Amino acid sequence: MSYLIFIVAVGLFALLGAGGPLHGDRWFYALSRRVDAVELDLWPSLALRVGAPLLAGVAVLWALEALLGGLAEALLGTALLYFSLGRGDYPTELQRFLARARVGDEEGAAMLLSESAGDRDSGEARGARALRDFAYRGFARWFPPVLYFWLLGPFGAAAYRLVALANTDSDGRFDAAQRLLDWLPSRVLLLTYCVLGDFDRSKGLLTREALDTQVTAETLLAQGISRAWRLDDEELDDPQGVVSAVETARKAMNRATGVWVVVASLLALL
Repeated sequence: MSYLIFIVAVGLFALLGAGGPLHGDRWFYALSRRVDAVELDLWPSLALRVGAPLLAGVAVLWALEALLGGLAEALLGTALLYFSLGRGDYPTELQRFLARARVGDEEGAAMLLSESAGDRDSGEARGARALRDFAYRGFARWFPPVLYFWLLGPFGAAAYRLVALANTDSDGRFDAAQRLLDWLPSRVLLLTYCVLGDFDRSKGLLTREALDTQVTAETLLAQGISRAWRLDDEELDDPQGVVSAVETARKAMNRATGVWVVVASLLALL
């Protein structure tokens, strides 16, 4: 059943992308405003934002099981996993960034980076900044929900997305929870990069940075891509270096996605 849910939800996401009723988050933002009005402490506030929708999902599952039996688990599980996958049109945004970077439109390309990436030290290479941004955005939209789905089921995947929505809606108030949930998926994805790319050059990340709780997921993944695919740090501030960095991030994401789908399929057959 889990494999069927996974294949259908991931297939729908690949075909339809983000959008539609399941990715309409206005209800969650309304809930967040009500929770803010109660003025709870940090963790109780987050627990209520995440717990209330999950409890509602459990109630819906019980009601559907009374009507549809075992089919209810497949339907709700697919809906929850699809809901948990990322927001925004990442492939289109990446293509738009590359189009502007290739013609030398640095200002236009920079506008397509997230606000957190745009606030980086101006002395940082433009390619490094873009690599970190697109590496993390590509990671967060797909890999953590999929990993938590296989570890904890559809409700685990949905919990990750609810925390991410809460953190975005509150301008980073729940960064600590987000970093905690990103820790395991980012390390598993880093291992995937090391296997797919230059293992000898990137394996040091697995024994040092990967075990450092202070290293953020976006930094770790950018370093993993850079080392596994042998990017030249000195060229990351050149226009061609910026393009090369983002193209490499796209290649790494696509290959890692394929590996995770194949591994999940093999595990389902065992």
